[in-house]
Amino acid sequence: MRTGDTLAADLIVLATGYKGQEYLVRKLFGDDVAARVGPIWGFGDEQELRNMFTRTAQPGLWFIAGSLAQCRIYSKYLGLQIKACEVGLLPRVRALHAVNQAFSVDSGAC
Repeated sequence: MRTGDTLAADLIVLATGYKGQEYLVRKLFGDDVAARVGPIWGFGDEQELRNMFTRTAQPGLWFIAGSLAQCRIYSKYLGLQIKACEVGLLPRVRALHAVNQAFSVDSGAC
């Protein structure tokens, strides 16, 4: 909180749309987390959306954005991935190598 107080939470939902996700991650979670996550949105080297609808390199940090249709469709897949992480079927983080590789391809990222 602005006063320096903390509040325990099981879930934090940020419903914002005025600044890019990279800006918000850096502002809210700091430079280390922003660097770990890398670019958000846009296409990586495998032509997949970067850090959208999938695990990121930061445990517990997920992104969903786009049109209502995209969010409605991909929310099911995102929910299944979160459940798979919770029950131990998927690692909690995506490999950092994949994030760094996607970041290095796009020189204009962040």
